[in-house]
Amino acid sequence: MRSQPAILVILVATRRLVMMVPEITQIQQSLDQLDKKTVELTHKVHEQYGQYLTLLGPAVSQKLIQASYHLCTQVNPASFLKLSLNQQQTLQQEVQRLGTKLQETLKAVTQPLTDVTQHESVDPEHLSHLLQDMEQAILDALRQISQQANECLQEYDIVNINSMDLLFDIARKAAEQGRPITSAPHLIKALMDDQNDSPEDSSEPVVAIFLQLSDLEFNDAEVMNERHQLRQLWQELKTLQEAFTKKQREKTVAEATAAWRASWFPAEVSE
Repeated sequence: MRSQPAILVILVATRRLVMMVPEITQIQQSLDQLDKKTVELTHKVHEQYGQYLTLLGPAVSQKLIQASYHLCTQVNPASFLKLSLNQQQTLQQEVQRLGTKLQETLKAVTQPLTDVTQHESVDPEHLSHLLQDMEQAILDALRQISQQANECLQEYDIVNINSMDLLFDIARKAAEQGRPITSAPHLIKALMDDQNDSPEDSSEPVVAIFLQLSDLEFNDAEVMNERHQLRQLWQELKTLQEAFTKKQREKTVAEATAAWRASWFPAEVSE
C-alpha cells in the first residue's frame, strides 16, 4: 500500500501533466498553421516556377541559336562555308530542334512539385529539398543541351572537342575561382589540357557553347524578374522552415517533460 506522501506526489505529478496538455495542444495548433502556410506556399512556388521556366525555355533557345551562329560565322566561318547548302540548313534545323527539346525538358522539371501540390500536408524541409533538386535539374538540362549542341557542331567540323567532360570541368574550376567563364554569346574558350587550362598559353584554344544560367537570367529582364520572385518565395520557405523546426523542438521538449512527470514516482528507500 502506497504511503500518503507517495499518493501526494502522484497527485501533484498528475496535476502538472494535466496543466501541460493545453501547452502541447497549443504548440500542435501552431504546427498545423505552419503546415497550412507551407501548403499555400507550395502552390505559389509551383505557379512561379511554371512562369519562370516558360520564359527561360525560349530565352535559352534563342541564346543557343546565337551561340551557334557566332561559332559558324565569327569563330570558324571557313568550316561553315565548306558545308553544302543542304548541310548548312540541316545544321541550323538540328540546333533549332535542340532548343525545342530543351523547352520540353524544362517543363517536365516541375512535375515532382506538381505531385506535391496534391498533398494536404507538406513538410517545409521536404519542399526545400525538392526545390533544390529542381534547380539542379535546370543546371543539368543546360549542361546537357550545351553538350548536345557542341556534338552537333562537331559532326559538321565547326568545333573540335576531344573531351566534353574536360571542357566542362575547366568551366567549373574557372567558376569556383571566380574567373570569367563565357564570352558573349555563351561561348567558352579554353585550352584542353589537364595541367594548364589558361587560354593565353595556347594560340588555338577550344571555343564551344556553354550555356550558363546566371548569364541567361542577367541578360533577359523578364527571366530576371521571375527569378527575383522565386528568391522571395525561397526566403519565405526558409522562414517557415526555421519556425517549423523551432515549434517541433518545443513540442518534443513539452512531450518529454510530460512523460517524465507522468512516470515519476519516488523510489522507496530501504532502511
